[in-house]
Amino acid sequence: MAETTQPDLTGLSASELARLIASRQLSATEAVKAHIKRIEELDGRVHAVVVPLFGEALAEAAKADGMSAQGRPLHGVPVTVKECFHVKGTASTVGLDAKRDHRAGEDAELVARLKAAGAIVVAKTNVPQLLIYVEADNPLYGRTNNPWNLARSPGGSSGGEGAAIAAGYGALGLGTDVGGSVRVPAHFCGLQSLKPTPGKLSLRGTEDETLFSHVAIPDTAGPLARSVGDLRLAMAALGASVNETSARGLRVGFYVDDGYFPASTAIRRAVQEGARGLEAAGCSVKEFSPPDILEALQVFYGLFTADGGAKFKSLLKGSTTDVRIKDLMTLGSIPNPLRPAVAALYGLRGQRRVAQLVGWAGKRSQAETAALVARRDAYRQRFLAALGGIDVLISPPCSVPAVTHGAARQLGTASVCYTVLYNVLGWPAGVVAATRVKVGEEKGRSASRDLVEETARKVDEASAGLPVGVQVASKPGREDLVLAAMAALESHFRSGPDYPLTPITPSTAG
Repeated sequence: MAETTQPDLTGLSASELARLIASRQLSATEAVKAHIKRIEELDGRVHAVVVPLFGEALAEAAKADGMSAQGRPLHGVPVTVKECFHVKGTASTVGLDAKRDHRAGEDAELVARLKAAGAIVVAKTNVPQLLIYVEADNPLYGRTNNPWNLARSPGGSSGGEGAAIAAGYGALGLGTDVGGSVRVPAHFCGLQSLKPTPGKLSLRGTEDETLFSHVAIPDTAGPLARSVGDLRLAMAALGASVNETSARGLRVGFYVDDGYFPASTAIRRAVQEGARGLEAAGCSVKEFSPPDILEALQVFYGLFTADGGAKFKSLLKGSTTDVRIKDLMTLGSIPNPLRPAVAALYGLRGQRRVAQLVGWAGKRSQAETAALVARRDAYRQRFLAALGGIDVLISPPCSVPAVTHGAARQLGTASVCYTVLYNVLGWPAGVVAATRVKVGEEKGRSASRDLVEETARKVDEASAGLPVGVQVASKPGREDLVLAAMAALESHFRSGPDYPLTPITPSTAG
């Protein structure tokens, strides 16, 4: 059997690994050992892995080496999964001390599908507490660092997955997304990811079922990978194959500013370059202005806090509460009669975006919640009407590149305004790695009294070299168009000198 060196194996795509293992040029055991070694070398600094499954993975690899790869598209391929997915015999805590001793009785449906396709789960990865902010640390497991810059976050809530796939711990990752949770980590970590149409992939056997079942914003599972082709492979393995189609002839709309919070210079550049790349690939491209983003944000935060945070409060009993969760609990539980006065106070302090958020959030009656759902549905229709004949939209995935640790608390809505739109709409959306922040692009914002704007300015500082991505979205059920545009963008960006490749090696990490 041909011998392949460890760094090569951890840098290979899932498709390449599957081909080599199926053709017996490489054994599943060699592939799994290489990825375990990678984790052991790097995770002392990255801290993405919270549940190592090395012994189980090696046992499964030995079994795979005695089996045929026939009908198993991921035969022997090492993968990681987000901590919220049940893996038999392991804990799914979502960062809660009270769930430390939980042990899943069976695999989540998608984990079972991955295993049936031949994938080997080598680890579960870190999340924010309750999966509701865009970093990846919690009081139980601690903090995950971004492999591109250890002083930065890999995002969230699938941030452990983003860090793990970027660092070469597995060839594919599995996350969930209720507000940007597979897309923001892909943008922060130089990866590709896909949030499919809600319902396309099962959430059975995940903590998401408990966390978000009461929220009228659709949650979904989705894959992360280092290539768009691997996203397609993952979707097939997960039971939701996507038809291949060409990007040529697609009608593409693009925007670099959603009208709520401006994106950083490098991110705007990436979208503009992506628009030109799609035009060169045979698409017709024009600018698009998303209608009334404030309405989408009001609906999102209104529905997310409609129970006044009661569900989350009940889940937090017996656990240390993360300070960011305390902020959200306070936001959700302010008595509604006091909200105008609290919002006015923030406004007087120059914190207009915080003032807006105070006004959007809060406990609703059943009738008021139903009215918000009706607004959600009306907004979806209005957005479709504004789309006209456009097939695909491209836009920033986030207002900033990878945040410094803790900055998401001050950024608040600005950290997810570009992604939550497509959760409100219920559209499939993905992120494709595009470029890196250039020297000089870190200085595009002015100093401000506004806490959110000033935080974004500070995040931009010293961001040169960090990866940025482009978000791609289309109408419900059109994952084929999303992946077609993403593949064309990937081809365009990979030819550039600033394309984000492997960020970290054992010799340079520190």
